[in-house]
Amino acid sequence: MLADTDQIDTESQAVAPSKGPKARLRTLDDLDRRTRAAQATFELRDQIAKDLGGIDRLSAMKREIVDSAALLGAMIKDAGATYLSGDPVDLGEFMALTNAQRRLLADIGLERRAKDITPSLADIIAGHAA
Repeated sequence: MLADTDQIDTESQAVAPSKGPKARLRTLDDLDRRTRAAQATFELRDQIAKDLGGIDRLSAMKREIVDSAALLGAMIKDAGATYLSGDPVDLGEFMALTNAQRRLLADIGLERRAKDITPSLADIIAGHAA
């Protein structure tokens, strides 16, 4: 019985998680926005959000899609510039990026939406009081 216990202890030690440094997850907001890639990503993100009626009107899920579509847009532009400068580009990767971006954009809609500027009831009442 003792041999079995020793074997179990050895196996459980082999599966134990390592005590190394924790992974630090970064987001777009962690970037300092000085690189052209970051600038292109944020500019496209803001333009897409504006076309959808403003960032404040988007659900968290739609903001995630907008962020991902903007990031893919920056990657696509980089690959396109690489190609146009005469350097080789992985066509399969380029097509995968453009297809992924197209699917994300189709999910949130490709048509522009007007920003809702209808005054609230409180604004109407305040306007009549003044």
